[in-house]
This record gives sequence, C-alpha cells and structure tokens, in this order.
Amino acid sequence: MPPMRAPWGAVFSVVDVETTGLDPEQDRICEVGALRLVGGREEGRYHALVRPDRPVSEDARATHGITDDMLRDAPPFGLVAPALRRFLAGSILVAQNAAFDLAFLNAEFRRAGMSALALPAIDTIALARRVRPGLPTYNLDSLARLFAVPVTDRHRSLGDCEATARIFWKCVQALDPPPRSTEDLLRRGRR
Repeated sequence: MPPMRAPWGAVFSVVDVETTGLDPEQDRICEVGALRLVGGREEGRYHALVRPDRPVSEDARATHGITDDMLRDAPPFGLVAPALRRFLAGSILVAQNAAFDLAFLNAEFRRAGMSALALPAIDTIALARRVRPGLPTYNLDSLARLFAVPVTDRHRSLGDCEATARIFWKCVQALDPPPRSTEDLLRRGRR
C-alpha cells in the first residue's frame, strides 16, 4: 500500500472480520485481519484464521469462501485474542460498517473472558456520506469504484482491510473543511 500522510501523527488500525453468519451472539469470527497505520504508513499486519467451533453457514461461505475444512486446524479466538489486542492497542479503529466488526470482536472478547475494546472507532461509511452525500449505497464495492480503489481478495479480511484503508484516506483528504484534529475526524467518522 502506498504511504499516506496521516493527520496529527495518529495511529489507525483498519480492521475487518469474516464470520460464520450475521448475528454476533450466535455466530463467530472465522477470520480477522488488521493493518496498523502509523504516521500514515503501514507499520504492520495482523491476520488469523479462527476456528469458530460451529459450521460456517452456507450464505457466509458463499460470500467469503472460507470453508470448515480451512478452519479445522485454526486456533480458537481465545488463543488469538491476546495478540490481536496487543496489535490494536493505542490506535483508532477504522472499519467499513464498524458497528458490525466491533459487535463481533467484542462478543468474541467477552467469550474469551476479556473486556470489550475501549478504542475510538471511525466508520468509513460515515466519512463517505459526509464526502459524497446521497449515494444509493455505501458498501465497500461501491466506494471502491467511486474512489478508484483497487480491490483484491474481496471478502477476505486483509483484502478488505487494504481497500478500506485506501477509502478511509481518500475520504479524509476529501473532507471539507479538512479535519482540525483527531477529535474532529472521530466526530465526523461516527455513524
């Protein structure tokens, strides 16, 4: 990913999860990815397949292509949770439809006996609505086309993180007036 000049030296973690279904109380994470952006440059990647201990639904499998066989030898979330928390620590989370990803992450952290994430979050949908109001849809594919962002490995955690990071930065650059501070950016990036 090309370097991006981040506002105010903020640290962002772009996150994405793939799941066994759509309900964070019933379904589970089967893949998690994150990109850590420090000073606008990618400083690290986190990725893990996660054994959900339940079958991946047919609809989910059709979307992301992750099969039960692919997850058979993966660690459960409780084993990846400490490393993921360390990776995300001290950052501002960025996600496409952040409420979905955070609901799943926090449900998994609770099941692992850990507290919910206490990190601020920015939703790229909220930013895109401020930059380009009135679009018929703000899904990742539509925003990638709108901002001419290449997408590889769609519906896989790291591929979606890469696209989301580029969309996020294009939205930050297009905000009018430009954000005055990290707090201003956070305010504009909430749904």
